Amino acid sequence: MLDASVIDGINRFEMVVTSTRHIAVDFSDIFAFLSENSTQKKIIFIDPVVLANQNEFLRIESTNHNLQLVPTNLHEANKDFESLLAVLAVMESNGIGRRGDLVMAVGGGALLDAVALAASIYRRGISVIKVPTTLLGIVDAAIGIKTGINFLGQRNRVGSYHFDFSVLIDPRLMKGLHRGLVRQGLGEIFKIATIKSRELYDRLRLHMGSLEDVDFYQTSDGTSLLNLSIRLMLEELHDNPREENLMRCVDFGHSFSPLVEMESLQRSGVKSLPHGYSVAYDCLLTSTISWRRGRLADADYNDILDLFSSFDFCLGNDIYDDYNLLWASFIEMTKHRGGSQNLPIPVAIGSHAFLQDVSFEEVRDSSVTLRERLNQ
Repeated sequence: MLDASVIDGINRFEMVVTSTRHIAVDFSDIFAFLSENSTQKKIIFIDPVVLANQNEFLRIESTNHNLQLVPTNLHEANKDFESLLAVLAVMESNGIGRRGDLVMAVGGGALLDAVALAASIYRRGISVIKVPTTLLGIVDAAIGIKTGINFLGQRNRVGSYHFDFSVLIDPRLMKGLHRGLVRQGLGEIFKIATIKSRELYDRLRLHMGSLEDVDFYQTSDGTSLLNLSIRLMLEELHDNPREENLMRCVDFGHSFSPLVEMESLQRSGVKSLPHGYSVAYDCLLTSTISWRRGRLADADYNDILDLFSSFDFCLGNDIYDDYNLLWASFIEMTKHRGGSQNLPIPVAIGSHAFLQDVSFEEVRDSSVTLRERLNQ
């Protein structure tokens, strides 16, 4: 629809653009999907570890001359412009068209982020199918509308909103994941449960002993847990896909952690922190702020501490003693949120509020309190 008006003799036009894009997230058999429509050109960027653990990909490639596997070893430390350009070069050299051809990313969150960004800018936007192979990818990276690569030490500083995608989830592809990789996904699941869903939190408690076992997620209980986690995330994205509303409960765990995570990859003398681990610490620090203010009851705070500290999220990493780094991350995220802190805090398990007046001293003192509680 185009509206025109005249102001002081100058024509002014306003164009209202409406579009509907249904994004499908399906639990399905990846190999059955690839065997269909064998005449369609398919380019599959795939994590080499997944390829080594899933020989069926090679069998399907050998029987389908229109399908090409592109092993792509892409992780958070090299999710940069060089990797983005390499992905774009593969698309161009294979003559991927705007419509009809299939581009697929099969791997963890870093690979999904970079390939989705490439898809969003190649030929001004082509469709991509995201196939997560890690727990973190399933419940977070794959279903998100945002794409991104790291730039100048900032996580996902360059990116886009890309709606032209679908998601195919086959839990069998997590085969071979070590517990540390599974644990990264738990950081995000614990996050959404703590801030938004008592139901999910209680399910996590019920299955504590199985949460790091990849086989659990092929059971009915495991699949049900994944479904609920995904639904909760999609609820937050559905009505706010471009983040016009910057007060988002899913930012829980993402206020003090971004710069810490990136710095841990570069700083000597400290262990590198995967995304899910840094999110876990951030959730505990934010919960501590809420508890010290009297907004979170003792029982809930102790329960949250117990849940997160039951898993090895490297919560004692020395980098967390750098209070200036924690605060710098929070300042950067405040800028990202339009100048407002919009810090989501749990006020009960599954319920939240927002703070706008957090100070450096409060972050420092809450960090000290948290360290003392974790060492008890």
